[in-house]
Amino acid sequence: MHRATYDELCNAARRRVATISPAGCRACKTESALIIDVREASEWQDGVIPGAALISRGTLEREVVKHVVDHEATIFLYCATGKRSLLAAESLQAMGYSNVQSIEGGFAAWLEDGLEITAGPSSVVQHDDRPPLDHEDWASIRSNFAITGRTIQVLDGSVKPLVYLDHAATTHPPDLAADEVKRFLCLDYANVHRASYQLARRSTLRFEDAYRTCGGFVGADLEHHCVVFTSNTTAACEIVAHAMAPRPGAVLVTDLEHHSSDLPHRRRGDVVRVGLDSQQRLDMASLRDVLKKEDVKLVSVTGAANVTGWMPPIHEIAAIAHEHGALICVDAAQLIAHAPVEMGKPGEPTSIDFLVAAGHKAYAPFGTGFLVGPREILDSVDPVVPGGGVAASVSEHEAVWLPSPDRHQFGTPNVGGAIGMSVMFELLMRIGMDEVRRHELKLLHRLVDGLTSMGGITLYGPPKLEERVGIVPFNVDGVSDMLTAAVLGEEFAIAVRNGRFCAHVHSDRLLGSDEPRGAVRASIGLFNDESDIDAFLAAVDVVRRRAWKGTYTERGGQISGQGTSRCADNWMEIGEDTTETPTSDA
Repeated sequence: MHRATYDELCNAARRRVATISPAGCRACKTESALIIDVREASEWQDGVIPGAALISRGTLEREVVKHVVDHEATIFLYCATGKRSLLAAESLQAMGYSNVQSIEGGFAAWLEDGLEITAGPSSVVQHDDRPPLDHEDWASIRSNFAITGRTIQVLDGSVKPLVYLDHAATTHPPDLAADEVKRFLCLDYANVHRASYQLARRSTLRFEDAYRTCGGFVGADLEHHCVVFTSNTTAACEIVAHAMAPRPGAVLVTDLEHHSSDLPHRRRGDVVRVGLDSQQRLDMASLRDVLKKEDVKLVSVTGAANVTGWMPPIHEIAAIAHEHGALICVDAAQLIAHAPVEMGKPGEPTSIDFLVAAGHKAYAPFGTGFLVGPREILDSVDPVVPGGGVAASVSEHEAVWLPSPDRHQFGTPNVGGAIGMSVMFELLMRIGMDEVRRHELKLLHRLVDGLTSMGGITLYGPPKLEERVGIVPFNVDGVSDMLTAAVLGEEFAIAVRNGRFCAHVHSDRLLGSDEPRGAVRASIGLFNDESDIDAFLAAVDVVRRRAWKGTYTERGGQISGQGTSRCADNWMEIGEDTTETPTSDA
């Protein structure tokens, strides 16, 4: 009796199973088709085909029904070399699946053809008894943020739950992002693009996944654009200014801008400004007039103002800029996590040329930002910082620079930060940015309506809330912004920002030349709910009625060694033992 070998079984299956090349599979894949990776879990660590369902060969017959209900659906199977997938396909045919094909040559052939792969799961599974995050349930989303369970001991010794309304300054990562970063740090920590061992390969794959996710989140065309990872938005703005500096003409900067999208241009050439209209919005008539009269090469404009949350019509501005031969750079730091962002198709009048933002404004860890911009322009200049990672070759007398994005990603990148940022962009896409916008706009209306009906409150910014993200600058009449913020924090555990918000030109335009010189800023984020807004309003009412309990002392601009050079113009000390004159005592 002849006993068939493994190879003979595979060859026999080949005669009964349809096969397809990797390129053919990639071309034929539709939303209704499913790719299944039948390798073992340890093999997935070397990467997987994007979108593939991971079902090891030993569990395929039991698990496939969870993924494919329609027995006439198109199924592509692959293994390492294309043999196991032949046997697996034959087994699925026996189960009644009529359109099953094995990818010829398997994952090895896919790699040889240079087709895209993505990182698979690591080999260590961490068991977690927490319920999974339901992206359609706002209570589930909120509960995934550990910070929502934080408590603060307030001035009278009691403990209150933290109410975090400082999202415009920074946003807290949820457990989902923190866990992924921890997994990378514990299991896959290695430098990228520099070694061939498994950890280095996985680190590189995850970093490149983040690149594509980041570009996809803002609708970038990665043939025309490239994504440059940076440390923050300021660093991204610096690269834009550097890339545009050799070009003739001035940079148009608006009075809405954060210092990051203003100051880098000032030290490299001429800057012209456009101010605000009577409703504290960008003066569009003035913008058109300046572009007609001045030789402008770049319009630098915020996507949402750091001070008021107002969203300029960036695509309309892009069309006006392009009409007059200028490019546009949008500072999306305050926009990226709160409303849909779409760069548009390159070459179209309304498309965005450069876009900059930071991960810590989108629920990712500190230390990661990004720039999306045209490859051609970014490749036309030397690296913004020459050094490690930016050169293709270096001799004693010259260096040949790599193409972008590597040309401007100097040194060792923040791989964990990029992973955390991409995880959050994926979550935001699953929730849907339109849903995020609806959720935050509902809370914004509740907050503004509450302050307005309270009386004794001065609100700043354009009145139409649909034109703003969830940022509300205000002052309590007769109470300094610093004292209001201190009372909210020290007596009610409510986190808000006060001052001029690293946007002094905008703040000064808004507040005028007389007192006050700053404002209080409450800003809404993904995990806030109505209880947060109501707690905030109740606390502001206490300030309005001058019913706070502590003694608060201003000390000329410093506390805990922080000097007046920082963006927060003044700090407040709280306590009994002081020789300073109390700002207020009630």
